[in-house]
Amino acid sequence: MLTVILHILSDALPAWACAVCGNLGEDPAAGAILAGTGLLSVAPILTIGGGIYYVYRKTKLDQGSAGDSSRADGSGGSDGDDNVDVVPPQSVLPAAD
Repeated sequence: MLTVILHILSDALPAWACAVCGNLGEDPAAGAILAGTGLLSVAPILTIGGGIYYVYRKTKLDQGSAGDSSRADGSGGSDGDDNVDVVPPQSVLPAAD
């Protein structure tokens, strides 16, 4: 029995750990495997870059709007939205007796 197991293990072909690294040859899935590998390699870079760009833009817009608190016409930066009624949030829990 041990001889059979050793024979099977010695005749085994090497297995590629990465589907792209192996010789895909005429495999019909080769393009899909390569495209998926490329997408999964680029996605984290785009996600991190997008987050950095979002923080940059948000910071830039916040700094730009902070400087507009007093206008040349004396309106004090009000654009008509000061008359909005603010309703405090209400609890969804039942009232305690």
